[in-house]
Amino acid sequence: RIRTIFQGVGGAALIVVVAQALSKGTGFFREVLFAGEYGVGRDFEFYLIAFTIPGILNSVLFYQAQNYFVPIYNEKKQKSIEEAHTFFTSSLVFFTLLVSLLAFFLYLLSAPIAGFFIPGLSEGDQHKVSTLFNMALLTLPLNGLISVTSAWLVAEFRFKVTYLSQIWTNLVIIFFVFFFGHALGTMAIVTGYIIGNLFQLFHLASGGRKIYPKGLKFRFSLKGGVSWLIFLNTLFVEVSGQFFIFIDRMFYSNTEAGGIAALNYSIIIFMLPVTIFTTALGSALLPDFSANIAKGDMDEANNKFSRAIEIIFLLFIPATIIYVFAGNELIGLLYERGKFNAASTAMTAETLVYYSLSLPLYAVFAVGLKYAYSLKGSGALVAISVAGLLMKYLFSLMLSPSMHQNGLALASSITYSIQSLMCLWFIVRNSGFKVEKRLLGNTMQFILWPGVVLAVSLLLVSQFNLTSLILPAGFILVYPLILHLTKNSVYGEITSRFTGPR
Repeated sequence: RIRTIFQGVGGAALIVVVAQALSKGTGFFREVLFAGEYGVGRDFEFYLIAFTIPGILNSVLFYQAQNYFVPIYNEKKQKSIEEAHTFFTSSLVFFTLLVSLLAFFLYLLSAPIAGFFIPGLSEGDQHKVSTLFNMALLTLPLNGLISVTSAWLVAEFRFKVTYLSQIWTNLVIIFFVFFFGHALGTMAIVTGYIIGNLFQLFHLASGGRKIYPKGLKFRFSLKGGVSWLIFLNTLFVEVSGQFFIFIDRMFYSNTEAGGIAALNYSIIIFMLPVTIFTTALGSALLPDFSANIAKGDMDEANNKFSRAIEIIFLLFIPATIIYVFAGNELIGLLYERGKFNAASTAMTAETLVYYSLSLPLYAVFAVGLKYAYSLKGSGALVAISVAGLLMKYLFSLMLSPSMHQNGLALASSITYSIQSLMCLWFIVRNSGFKVEKRLLGNTMQFILWPGVVLAVSLLLVSQFNLTSLILPAGFILVYPLILHLTKNSVYGEITSRFTGPR
């Protein structure tokens, strides 16, 4: 039964879901610890500002390595195992050297960068931000190695090793903040990142050593080993996606006190289901999309994309409703302790509502990117990314003066939605993807039944003065029962992996 559960693409996705749940679960506990230890205070906002560029680059490295590396590695592997592993070692050296040079360049500019984000800093505050920034730069070379090794393991379908390794960074950060947070302040977070990355790299190297073919020598070929156009296109797409955080920091002066910290806490909750479930789907489907397209089997690739959209709507429409209607009490339950007070909860809940408006479409966009990369659509994705950056900046410019941090969240939400529709348009044009009756019917059910659960929950809250947390309880207990009784095909396919076919 266990072997059956984890077979095939669905099984691969389940492996990543379990690993991501553990990884993101510890990561979420880390953020709860941050809230209690640092709240939405100025020192924590200094850390967020200092970690903006290193954090963006680390995230870009991870997803850039996957989106660039996996399709090309699979193509080369079809021709020759030796050629594929030359590409792996070349990418490993190239990514690490490139990001190390970038880290050195940023180190030289640390003081101007601190002044750019927060003009008018005192000498002491500027030194504090610059020190945090310089320490955070040490994570970049480590993440160059981590990202390419992780992408290689994903291409070899070793999802468990890749995603379980992320737990180490979170555990070490938790350790340092818990024991040294009071003495070191936010410096404890950055120290934990550096040491945690070392543990993660060792875990990946141990897992990769078991599957690296014996007898193959370490080879490096920069000329033939790096596909420059694809590399630069995918790099721009990933950088632009992470640049939304950078744009938010640019409008720091338009936010209320604690506004940037509130955006940080709410985006973590917003992204939690995306990073667990959508990353699982995308990571499992990327090598499969690539293989189907390489064989010319577009029908199978489109079918898998359609099934992925159904799973996303099944999970993310209820998540959106929970965030909008029960966000305040949910955030209070998770964060409200220590320096994180009721005012912090209210501010964070407001930003979460605006982020949540785009949640289902953003999740579709995250998987659609993987499909578009497999369709060799990196050029089109560059155009979508340029449009996204312009929209995010313009919407932020228009909305943040009056709506403050809520305007920044709404600007992101509008942009995510438009980008998702643009990506879907590209996929339809280049793969022949069509919205079939099954997808349309299931989508209607995933709108109808959550609406019923919401209506009943709101009625109970108003009549009996209950907590709004009854809403997530309803989705956990009642929603699956409705799907089971109505014999929903998507729900049935998921549960059959654990219980066997109906």
